[in-house]
Amino acid sequence: MEELDMELYKPTELEQWICRIYQANGIRRCEDMEDLDHVASLFNTFIAYTEGDTKVLYDEDGDCMIFLNIYLEKREQRLAFFHELCHPAMHTGNQRSLPPSFVALQENQAGLFQQYAAMPFYMLPDFQRQRCEAGQIAEAFALPVSFVRQRLERVRRRIRQQREDLSLHSRLTATFPPVPQEPSHAAMELLTKLNRQVRNRKELRL
Repeated sequence: MEELDMELYKPTELEQWICRIYQANGIRRCEDMEDLDHVASLFNTFIAYTEGDTKVLYDEDGDCMIFLNIYLEKREQRLAFFHELCHPAMHTGNQRSLPPSFVALQENQAGLFQQYAAMPFYMLPDFQRQRCEAGQIAEAFALPVSFVRQRLERVRRRIRQQREDLSLHSRLTATFPPVPQEPSHAAMELLTKLNRQVRNRKELRL
């Protein structure tokens, strides 16, 4: 696996939110994510297995249930779960009543949520230290190799962007050093007052 300098990786606010929930509930390693029912409960939803399509349904009280196709291969089933999990975690209501543009927006958000929730960024340094390849990481998370490669490439892009941003900032600082700012009038008055107080105290001691 290409070197991942995770110290340069800046997680998005959505990633940070998901990971805070995970860590607050004892999810530290990929093994802790094997129980999908537990993961679902963290976002106030439940799982039911069905012979029909994988989908999310809400009842009249707003409670949510994720229906997973029982015949899906395990890795594909987990991938579908993390996609559908976005809807109870971030969305409300029935997509059938939404305009197509809103449905597209929610599905795009679900794709990002899926990547962040299925492979939390804070777990990746362990695999980096062990020099694991994408296939090994896919095995550990029980996810398709193609998905793992997409997730790792997204991480690499964010690291490269951060490295470029830091390099640009360094070059700009070297070319255009910060200009010292003149103290404000209020600051000068405060300094004058403090100096006067110090002189008065010295005179009293004398």
